Amino acid sequence: MKNKIIYILVGLLSTAGIVYADMYVPDFGTMPAIRCDISETIYNQDNSVVTHNTYHRIFRIDDEAKNVYIQKAPVDNLLYMDENKIQAHIQTLTDDSIISEQVTIDRTNNTYSGTSQIMYDNAMFQSRYAKAEGTCKALN
Repeated sequence: MKNKIIYILVGLLSTAGIVYADMYVPDFGTMPAIRCDISETIYNQDNSVVTHNTYHRIFRIDDEAKNVYIQKAPVDNLLYMDENKIQAHIQTLTDDSIISEQVTIDRTNNTYSGTSQIMYDNAMFQSRYAKAEGTCKALN
């Protein structure tokens, strides 16, 4: 009798997880996407330039659900979002550092700006900061 009750509870709990798993699945095919071409400069603490990077990011914007995705990964810390501006805090973990970035996408003039703090796991390396500017364009 005791085992029967346990099996029933486990069955009910596992069924509830399946039911709620597909409540919201983003449709990336219909979401507006923007590509931001970014130019970033990384600085030491003494303001000397370490390196200059250029890269791009593709953001998918779900205005209805108030969500933003980098490619298909959700941006967890969305600070502000409306039809004109998106502000987010993006944190990236690598094998040897943590990059904490404040990003602003101005949708009216299609610009990207960001500031980053780079902290290394190894105490021999000083923390660094970066500034990024870019332009964005609609992909669809």
